[in-house]
Amino acid sequence: MYNQKHLYIFFLILALILSFFSTTEVKAKAFLIDEIEISEKLENNFNKDLLINRGFKKAFKELMSKLIQSKNLDKTENISLNEIKSMIETFSIKEEKFINKTYNLNLGVSFNKKKIFKYLESKNIFPAQIIKEKFLFIPIIIDESNTDLLVFSNNPIY
Repeated sequence: MYNQKHLYIFFLILALILSFFSTTEVKAKAFLIDEIEISEKLENNFNKDLLINRGFKKAFKELMSKLIQSKNLDKTENISLNEIKSMIETFSIKEEKFINKTYNLNLGVSFNKKKIFKYLESKNIFPAQIIKEKFLFIPIIIDESNTDLLVFSNNPIY
């Protein structure tokens, strides 16, 4: 029982240390929006550039939904395509497919961080910080009556 308490405390401290010190500060100069899917039927007046422009608008909307509060999203609705293009650093076509007379496009768009922040400042919008954290949760139950450690198969949580 004495060892189980120490083991439980050890795992608790280990989990806290990993959660506090596992994050790293990203000093990237761009926001990358990946996996933008766009598709359109192939017709006589098909224009790939128009489809890519739709992808730029979709990527910008996705970036804004990640970066600002939902109450401020309507302030960014009326942005022109030229303004969006001026904030794009690079873009890449990840995948192109022609399936059943439909053109499918997968884009990756990289936005210049300074220009995005300058645009948000001009609209009087304060951005939030994007933080993606990964957690590993292993439920462990200590049965003090039987002095057992229930990890996977006998654990009712798992």
